[in-house]
Amino acid sequence: MRELSEAAAGGLAVVTGGGCPAEVDLVPVASLVDADSPRLGGIDRQHVEVLAQGELEPVLVHRDTLRVVDGMHRLEAARLRGQETIPVRYLDGPVSEVFIHSVAANVSHGLPLTLKDRKAAAGRILASHPDLSDRAIARIAGLSPKTVSAVRRASTEEVPQSQVRIGADGRSRPVDAARRRQAARTYLVEHPGATLSEVAASAGVSVSTACEIRQRLRREQQSPAPARPVTGHAAGRRAAGGDRTVIPGPPVGDHREQRIESLAKDPSLRFTESGRALLRWLNKRAPDLEAGKQLMAAVPVHCAVAVADLANSYAREWQRFASALDGAVGEVAER
Repeated sequence: MRELSEAAAGGLAVVTGGGCPAEVDLVPVASLVDADSPRLGGIDRQHVEVLAQGELEPVLVHRDTLRVVDGMHRLEAARLRGQETIPVRYLDGPVSEVFIHSVAANVSHGLPLTLKDRKAAAGRILASHPDLSDRAIARIAGLSPKTVSAVRRASTEEVPQSQVRIGADGRSRPVDAARRRQAARTYLVEHPGATLSEVAASAGVSVSTACEIRQRLRREQQSPAPARPVTGHAAGRRAAGGDRTVIPGPPVGDHREQRIESLAKDPSLRFTESGRALLRWLNKRAPDLEAGKQLMAAVPVHCAVAVADLANSYAREWQRFASALDGAVGEVAER
């Protein structure tokens, strides 16, 4: 019989009998407690009689309670044959997870559970583990996520509602994800110099989600706004060089100096040649921005378009550089 080494929910780990594969013990048949079976119809007597004709594989038993987790038909076959002992493998874990393992085991092999059995099992798991996602419960009970979602909606009054969902990968995700993403976006707008970790902590999202939101926000900020046509006297003044109104861009991050100082104190940069080269390069770029502000007023009107094109091309290069770094951070966070 295949070992059930991990529940389909992801993260509900099972440690069996001191090793893998678990050792088989012979225990008295009379000492075992009948399973809390997901089968609404109970034992299938015909299947028991078939099993009684051959060799019985070990039964999976919860060690602390001696309750059968998987193998009630085999246990009944042993009783039918008058056996005093039966081979078992042990399942270690909390009592609250025994039913989950029982469902997962019966779905994966043996006499198939009916659709009614699996829906009822999903309802029980929702009642005991409301934080599990629809996809995780679907994998356990052999259902589609849509079916589990329908069971959840039908039992809303009975099932306690949780603010997080544990997915099939074992990771917790907030139910109000959209609200948290908006909170992260707002925080980034108000604190453009914040680190990804600061954004994630402020909004209750992952670092990779904060990275994705920052990249999207930067793309939106870089999208050029449609130019308004200049007509009449305003056009004449601009052609004559009399109108030098500058449309302000997004504010430059007010944490630049603090960021550079923080990087300069980082041992991984200070004590490596490549790190020191990076620090020198960043320090050289900072004065360029300040000088650009002072030179802006000296740009002739007929040269403004060309200078703006150059500035935009440099900005795009910097954006690609920043996006590549953010992407690297997101990949590390996902791993």
